[in-house]
Amino acid sequence: MADLLPRLAAAALKIPGQAVRYLGAVMGADAYDRYRENLLARHPDAVPMTERAFWREHMDWQDEHPQGRCC
Repeated sequence: MADLLPRLAAAALKIPGQAVRYLGAVMGADAYDRYRENLLARHPDAVPMTERAFWREHMDWQDEHPQGRCC
């Protein structure tokens, strides 16, 4: 019972970070990281786009293929 409080405190400290990662994933902020992981897993010798080039291409694609979104 004495070690329960430190474990609960440690768990409570993890929640904000997990919430931030979850919201980032929902908003698509981790798209570049997922792109790199997927590309390197499938094509280990490939050279991934820079993050700037990735987002430019991503936004261009969204402009050419509009979907229901808030903005």
